[in-house]
Amino acid sequence: MVGISDQGALSQLISIITNNRSGLGDAISRIASGSRLINASADPAGLALAAKLKSEIAALAQTVDNAETGVNFINAAEGGLSAVNDLVTRGRELALQAANGTQSDSARQILNVEFQQILSGIDQLSQSQEFNGQQILNGDLSPTAPTQVNIQVGAGTGPANQISLNVIEAVDTATLGLAGLDISTSAGAQAALAPLETAQQTVLRTRTEVGTVANRLSTAADNTRTTIENLTGALDQIAATDIAGEISELKGALARLEASIQALNIQNRQNESTVGRLLDIRT
Repeated sequence: MVGISDQGALSQLISIITNNRSGLGDAISRIASGSRLINASADPAGLALAAKLKSEIAALAQTVDNAETGVNFINAAEGGLSAVNDLVTRGRELALQAANGTQSDSARQILNVEFQQILSGIDQLSQSQEFNGQQILNGDLSPTAPTQVNIQVGAGTGPANQISLNVIEAVDTATLGLAGLDISTSAGAQAALAPLETAQQTVLRTRTEVGTVANRLSTAADNTRTTIENLTGALDQIAATDIAGEISELKGALARLEASIQALNIQNRQNESTVGRLLDIRT
């Protein structure tokens, strides 16, 4: 029978082969994935840091999406404000025409028909312009509105990580001071000029505020993208596989595996010879 020492040697060889196969598999996995952090035992501290960086990158990526959504929201607001500005501008032109002393009463009546349509159009825009169900031009986003709408542009908490969208005053005719204006008479047309000029200035000021918010959102998104690039670079450095080193390790593991298999074959032949002698069988 095979001696105890032979059994121990055989078990040791099998263990060596198993370990070499495991090392060979790990090296192949690291080369294939490009990451040396294929399991926790490879580098526990590095794996923990990599997980933290991945979490931070994911959070920052979401804030970029938030900022981009905010920009789309602001673009919708700007589109509505631009349309209101066009209507106010046209209304002012009509009022100036009607205020001209050479206009007849019938001509002013015709001008007033379009003027009243303009006022209705302004009110319609103020109530209908929305983004994702959020009213934009009806005063819900004024600085004094009871509900503040903020865009989360940072991964932290507090005002430094948020940009407020509450910069849009209501642009209905009542808020703009245009409700009830009538240019069907010379006096009415004259009385409409000052409110129309003030309304136009109000809309332009609001558009400036909206543009400032859009720039802040775009800047925040750009800065965060840069941060993500830097963190991704750091993550790559932590996890990156040393390809040359891994190939060398792979060659070494292959050589050790082949040597172990050869040793196992030799051991098997020796065991067979020992058994044959014990049974008095020639080999």
